[in-house]
Amino acid sequence: MADTFASRSFWGELWRYGATGLLNTALGYGLIVTCVYVLGFSVVLANLVGYGAGWTLSYILNKKWTFQAQSGDVGRYVGLVAFAFAGNLAITLGLMSADISYPSSQFAGAVIYSVTVFAGLKWMVFSND
Repeated sequence: MADTFASRSFWGELWRYGATGLLNTALGYGLIVTCVYVLGFSVVLANLVGYGAGWTLSYILNKKWTFQAQSGDVGRYVGLVAFAFAGNLAITLGLMSADISYPSSQFAGAVIYSVTVFAGLKWMVFSND
């Protein structure tokens, strides 16, 4: 295979991880909006459906495409995503309590979430191949 930006190990994985994130975000958001406005679901139920579908797509694409792993630990994945989500909330709320604007605080939390999940996927969830 030619040595292109997208095929290089770390940088290729990082690029594919970003693309996967965009896809699972679009799926999750689309489902949430559809569940609320078309199907009449509660916001909580719609978020459960949307996030559940997004996280499922994320696991599948990150396993098969981003990291091209033969196996992956679903339990570690769920724990990792929960840990990263808690970190996202802690950073976001902590910065907001320090009078940092919500958009800036949420951005910082999202960066922490994304970096944590990438590292965890690479070195914990799909590392046994």
